Amino acid sequence: MENNSYKTMHPNLLKSMLVKRIGFVLVLAITGSLVYYFQTKIQFSLLGLSLFYSGIFLLALALVFLAKAYFRRKKFKIAEKNISYQEGILYQKETLVPFARIQHIEIDEGPLERFFSIATLSIYTAGDSGRDLKISGLELMKAQEIKSFISNYIKDE
Repeated sequence: MENNSYKTMHPNLLKSMLVKRIGFVLVLAITGSLVYYFQTKIQFSLLGLSLFYSGIFLLALALVFLAKAYFRRKKFKIAEKNISYQEGILYQKETLVPFARIQHIEIDEGPLERFFSIATLSIYTAGDSGRDLKISGLELMKAQEIKSFISNYIKDE
């Protein structure tokens, strides 16, 4: 299972990210609309409401742009004796975990992840630092394959 190049996340991760962000923006827009509709003491002008919705629209555009940029920067690589993960927009972060330090591996799926057939691979290492590596956006079959590969490596050592 050795890969010498970084692999990108499954495209459904981007869809999941966009659904979460658009859902957040819709909640904001609905809340603003309800406040405007049920206003009692606070008087909003039509200009104020227009500015509010313009801000919501700009926020939605920014969140979509950032989600796409973040998605493009998320990559992972399985080497002979370690797993490496890169992420970040402004600040690039690379995490390298040797298989020999891995204590426990989990595959997590939330409702939205199940809907998009993706999973999160959580890797825990020796020490008291908790979860050391979390790779979200893997295809479920790929996450299970990686988990099996690492588990077999650990058993053989």
